Amino acid sequence: MEALLDYVVRIGSGNDQTLDAGSAVLFNFIFEWLHQHLDKEAEITCWLQNNLGIVEKSDPSHKDAIECMVRIANEMEGNEELQGMLNSALLNPTLEHYILVVNGTFSDVTLSWGSVVALFYVACRFVVKAAEINSVDLVRSIINWTMPFIRKTCILTWIREQGGWGAIRSYFGTPTWQTVGVFLAGVLTVGLVLYKM
Repeated sequence: MEALLDYVVRIGSGNDQTLDAGSAVLFNFIFEWLHQHLDKEAEITCWLQNNLGIVEKSDPSHKDAIECMVRIANEMEGNEELQGMLNSALLNPTLEHYILVVNGTFSDVTLSWGSVVALFYVACRFVVKAAEINSVDLVRSIINWTMPFIRKTCILTWIREQGGWGAIRSYFGTPTWQTVGVFLAGVLTVGLVLYKM
């Protein structure tokens, strides 16, 4: 079976270095977050490692960016409303629900590193749900949709304007409650939509 990293590299391959780096950052963020939060011996962890492959983070600026992203995502772990929505039985690991959550979350958000990490974090949590039902294709779909979403929205331009992925270190000067508050407004909207479905 093709390792997911090879797939991610293929979908990111092109003339856009920021987008290509984003594909690697997304994959490594997912891997690093799962590595920190799931029991290394758990069945889901083994499944993900076998299907995602193991990646060396050779670019130091990407390694720093990924570590910063994981720190921001860890802050999101403590948000009960967000966790309630992501753990909801109403939220299925389908591409339709993923798109609904992401579009709802970014509908009126002011871009920040917190909101970019929120996108990656939601992708990561959906990857876990997809792994629970043993769907490599759904994992690929989630990643395959995330990168074009970044490209087609103003997110990619915003990341370039910040100086690239390594600029995420600047996030730690922004009060977390402001970023999480803006993100939660979108999450609550999505939660209401899912509840009414």
